[in-house]
Amino acid sequence: MKVVTALLLFVAAAFAQAPKIALVNIQEAIVGTTDAHDAEKQLDAQFGPRKAKLDAAQREIAAIEKQLEQPNLSDDDRAKLGQELETKTNAYDTETEKADADLKAAQDKVLKDLGPKMITVIAQYAKDHAYAVVFDISESEAPKLYAPNAVDITKEVAAAYEKKYAKK
Repeated sequence: MKVVTALLLFVAAAFAQAPKIALVNIQEAIVGTTDAHDAEKQLDAQFGPRKAKLDAAQREIAAIEKQLEQPNLSDDDRAKLGQELETKTNAYDTETEKADADLKAAQDKVLKDLGPKMITVIAQYAKDHAYAVVFDISESEAPKLYAPNAVDITKEVAAAYEKKYAKK
């Protein structure tokens, strides 16, 4: 009878334990991977020339704005510079919007490629370490829940990703 009572108390205690909860910043975990660093280098190489061209256009616009500040400009020169400034500013704004959209699309593609791999690693890590729930806290600085026993597993998950997907 004592054995049955002890067994029942053990089972009750096991069920009474609070589930293990983990927090993970998926964005931070992805950004910390070698794959993400490689993708960033590729994006820099791909978009670097466009950025340099936009930077040069911005310097041209600043130079025209500085010329327009000169008090001894004729009305004709001021009008021509004003028109040139407007044309260059419009072209710069259009190219900046296009470059930003292209960069965002390229970044989204990288996340689309790396995200599922990271989710797989998180799921396996949670299973291996008996976490009942894993909450993503990437979208906010503050966790979305109160969980005093929750553990941040971001670094561990990034390390597990590196181990699983290491390039040999």
